[in-house]
Amino acid sequence: MQVTEVRLTKGSSDDSSLAYGSITLDGDFVVSGIRVLKSKEGNLFVSYPSRKNQSGEYKNICFPMKKALREDIEVKVLAEYEKL
Repeated sequence: MQVTEVRLTKGSSDDSSLAYGSITLDGDFVVSGIRVLKSKEGNLFVSYPSRKNQSGEYKNICFPMKKALREDIEVKVLAEYEKL
């Protein structure tokens, strides 16, 4: 499975998300709700769609199971973010 498209929109200056968007996998499956965030250390990372559960914790709705796909998503999303 590979990322075939990344669509991002820059977040507003008062928002914790630097960008919002979606990715397309193999030209067939779209994941909406991808976000680019900055860690406390200042590193950029990709956040996956999540939902708040009854105990108030946020749990990812979807996420890559394999390290190679996670890395592919991160590289392509952050590269697209740098273009914004």
